[in-house]
Amino acid sequence: MKLDGLAKVLGLYPINKSGRFKGKLKSVSHKQVQPVYTLCPNAPRCLTKSCDRRALYQWTKPRDIPLVRLIKNFTVYNQTPVYSGYCKECKTIYYADHQRAPAPNDNEKHVRVYQSSAKYVKIGQNLWVDRAFSTAVLGGMYTFHASAAAYTEFWNSCFDMNGNGRVSRRQVWQAFVQESIRLVASASDTHLTIMDGLSIDEVTKEAYSVLGENGFIRSADQHSCPECTHKYKRSADIIADINAADMVGMEEWQLAVEGQADVEHVSDEANAAPVEMVVVDGIVMGHTVSYYIFKLRFSD
Repeated sequence: MKLDGLAKVLGLYPINKSGRFKGKLKSVSHKQVQPVYTLCPNAPRCLTKSCDRRALYQWTKPRDIPLVRLIKNFTVYNQTPVYSGYCKECKTIYYADHQRAPAPNDNEKHVRVYQSSAKYVKIGQNLWVDRAFSTAVLGGMYTFHASAAAYTEFWNSCFDMNGNGRVSRRQVWQAFVQESIRLVASASDTHLTIMDGLSIDEVTKEAYSVLGENGFIRSADQHSCPECTHKYKRSADIIADINAADMVGMEEWQLAVEGQADVEHVSDEANAAPVEMVVVDGIVMGHTVSYYIFKLRFSD
């Protein structure tokens, strides 16, 4: 009875008041009932201690609200409005992925605070993505050792969506940097705070200066495993099916062939320090690259 009454209220009842059949109902269009996504700050009030949880006011005027592209759950949504909040007490502007606050020093104008818990990240002038997209970029580069250009080519080939989902190499690199910053900052239980208005290269340098801690990561302190660190070896133990053409210019290495051990350098290997960096040269994902993979004892 409740379902029957609800169908009448919504106008989804195929029989009129006189009991006559009006006709077969059309199927419900999911496109018409699709929600309208908006980008806004996570916090409804100011997070500064001195402000005592003051309410945030809409910073952008209604006529100036920007409409951007949003990639959410690997689906593109156009004309997505972006809102920002403003605290009248501390003059801090809250966005969906960061905060812009007056600098404590007079020499600086404003500082930017990257929110580690942000659900969406801005990677272009008119492009926002969710953390699933940025996590996929980070995982693709670390797992497959793909460059930003290679991942861009992969994404545009698979998720172009008639031009709506197309991204550039700079936007992919921006997603990689943004996700890396938030991942390391979240593991350190902090929020990266740097000067506002820096370029992406300067953001990378500042992030390494603040979160790098001389090449070590807090979350990986006192961590060691065979995946991160291994003993130094001058040459491989076994090189099967060796081709002389592949070894041009490397005759001085005296590599072990067909399981024969390189006895001459055994003592050098025993006294060598553990290896924490691997250099790979070659063609990867269709692009000629030289990868320097720094294994900084990251936890699994």
